[in-house]
Amino acid sequence: MKRDGWLKEPNGFWVLRFRYDWEAWGQNPKVIIDKGRLECNGIPLLKSRKKMRRNLAIQLWEKLLAAGWRRTNPQWK
Repeated sequence: MKRDGWLKEPNGFWVLRFRYDWEAWGQNPKVIIDKGRLECNGIPLLKSRKKMRRNLAIQLWEKLLAAGWRRTNPQWK
């Protein structure tokens, strides 16, 4: 099983978590993308969640890296 992918925005405020949607993987591969940030009390604030086709998620990942987003360690579970 592959790990989740995490990206942090250049100013360090928002974080995106890319993870496979295993329930639909066999029929129509999709990726779930969570946007959030870790609050000072250690609890994550999840701002949004969307599902995207795998190939579009890969394109988004590459576009964000080119725009200055950086890979980061997992921020929440």
